[in-house]
Amino acid sequence: MFARTVDYFIPDNFPDPTGVEVRRARIGVMITFFAIFWALVASGLGIITEWYASTIGLLIGTALVACAPFVLRATGNLSLTGHCIVAPIYAVLLWTIYVGGGLYAAPILWLPVLPLLASLFQENKTALVWLAVVVVTFLGILLITLLEIQFFPPIDSIEVAHMQFGVALVGTAVTTFAILHLKNNVQIWLTDALRQKETETSAVLETAPDAIITIDTDGQIIRANRATARIFGGERQDIIGQNIRELIADFEDQALVDAMRGNAQNIGDSLEFSGLRCDGEPVPLEIAFGRHDARIVMVLRDITERKVANEALRSARDEAIEASRAKSAFLANMSHELRTPLNAVIGYSEMITEEIELMREDEVDNIALVTGFLPDLTRIRTAGTHLLALINDILDLSKIEAGKMNIHMEVFEVTSLIDDIRSTIAPLAKKSNNTVTAELDAGLGFMNSDITKVRQILFNILSNACKFTRQGRIDIRAKPDEDYTHIVFEVEDSGVGMSEEQLEKIFEAFTQADNSTTRQYGGTGLGLTITRHFAALLGGQVEVESTLGQGSLFRVRLRANLETSAEGTDGDSGRLSAAEFDAPAPQLLTNTTAAGDTVLVIDDDPTMRDLLRRILEREGFAVATAASGSEGLLLAEQLRPDIITLDVMMPSMDGWSLLSRLKENSELRDIPVIMVTMVAESARGYALGADHYLLKPINRQKLVDILDGY
Repeated sequence: MFARTVDYFIPDNFPDPTGVEVRRARIGVMITFFAIFWALVASGLGIITEWYASTIGLLIGTALVACAPFVLRATGNLSLTGHCIVAPIYAVLLWTIYVGGGLYAAPILWLPVLPLLASLFQENKTALVWLAVVVVTFLGILLITLLEIQFFPPIDSIEVAHMQFGVALVGTAVTTFAILHLKNNVQIWLTDALRQKETETSAVLETAPDAIITIDTDGQIIRANRATARIFGGERQDIIGQNIRELIADFEDQALVDAMRGNAQNIGDSLEFSGLRCDGEPVPLEIAFGRHDARIVMVLRDITERKVANEALRSARDEAIEASRAKSAFLANMSHELRTPLNAVIGYSEMITEEIELMREDEVDNIALVTGFLPDLTRIRTAGTHLLALINDILDLSKIEAGKMNIHMEVFEVTSLIDDIRSTIAPLAKKSNNTVTAELDAGLGFMNSDITKVRQILFNILSNACKFTRQGRIDIRAKPDEDYTHIVFEVEDSGVGMSEEQLEKIFEAFTQADNSTTRQYGGTGLGLTITRHFAALLGGQVEVESTLGQGSLFRVRLRANLETSAEGTDGDSGRLSAAEFDAPAPQLLTNTTAAGDTVLVIDDDPTMRDLLRRILEREGFAVATAASGSEGLLLAEQLRPDIITLDVMMPSMDGWSLLSRLKENSELRDIPVIMVTMVAESARGYALGADHYLLKPINRQKLVDILDGY
């Protein structure tokens, strides 16, 4: 009956119908009923003792408290209900303390109950507020009593004693009964919560796809979930009670033994072991360990499918590798087979052409009948030559992929090679109305490498430049690096250029910048792929910088002497001297002089480089210039300049990256760096290690003053 009455005031739409909140609401309603019962009994005692003032206040407060369950049912707001209970009780206690004589009134002992009630219904902050109210109230009453202020009304001490004794007696009885009742409810509450938690835990364990086993320190299995029986192929009740050694074949493995002994290093680890099914069949397991008091919890996952999948992946990879090898072998064989008839086609077409030309010179009769075939013979020879070049490319690619590309070493003069290549591409350049220029360092000298592959690398890049440039310029540059271990070739054009997305795939086989390129310009997309592989074979690399619509720059670094190890050599060990090859000794030239301190100007703008060079040379400085970050880094390592001026906005390696590289180098970090740029990010520059920061257009005098300071 009492429980049904309490549940009546719990609204049907309560936000937490089965959890903690509804438990708190029930306890709140019970406390309200106990408070009402105590108040009615106390009011009866007040009427008997003719203590009417206290009784009236008690009845009014009780009426307000009695409204709390109805507020809860109407609103479902537990916090508001708490206010409806705590506030009237505080008012009743305060009133009875007042009429009861103040500090010595029995109700003052009930004030500490208010924060407890507030914590039941509301948040901890509200409980702390009520605690503060109680403390302030008590201190106020204590202060009034100590100062002997006549605030409380005089009362008959005998009457007060009788009244307070009766109220305390009834209150104690009611409180004892309430505590017992609440204790039972709280116990039921906790038991239900524990049972619910166990049910949830059991549901998780039973639905888990992995075996979860609890064992004691001796390895005895004391609990196992449903998946354990499925993985090990037996009944769960038969597995429980066994020793874990019967389920794990390599139980004596040191890692597992350490985990069983509680080695904290292995707790939480996931290790692979071999398990034994009940029928004796092995099963691969992934095992994780955890500890719970003196017990060990093991999570065992059957990784049979993973093992099968991994094996399938390995087989597929091996098959793909074998297929690639077979493809390369097929391409190589087919290329060789096709070259023979193609050579015949090309050779006969050339021979017939020569015969016709001789017949024309000898004025043979009926020569007009055959001269009409000359254009067709030329087309046949041209098409055959093109097809032969394509087959050669495929053959080279297949050799590269099969790892069978050989290198034929010989010594050759770099300048002569470039002149020969320029002559070869001259018709291609003329066809597109392009101008080809060459800027060759005087110290190029000789290379000891595979001349055929070097020629093909440069020819592939130059032919692409001619193909993708119309009525523009193509610049060829070549120079040795600072210690002559490599020769750096650069081919720069003013053609169509490429976007960042196109740059990412230009070195892939049978791929061009986009599909429309093949239709518009022709080609198979093998040239740059072969170029990159050849460069790697010759101890170098290929780099490319390009802007869509503005042209491209290809930079190839190749070892000058391929027979010299790339490691463990001094600065001149890779040089091919004149004494060895009867040629002028190569020499790295710079535009520096011995006039004074050396300043390295790094800027991609040629106008800016020229301007700074003129300013600094006029001030007596020796000046070296670099047009890119990578070139600037090489010159800095070679020249060890006294000061560096550095731009930010440069292709490939920008100024920020170069500044970081300079400051990371123990031999270059102490060189002062003056940022000369249009980018207004001085804080970033100083953070990266710049010594000064000047914005373009520069103040000439300010720059000179800074330089004079060093």
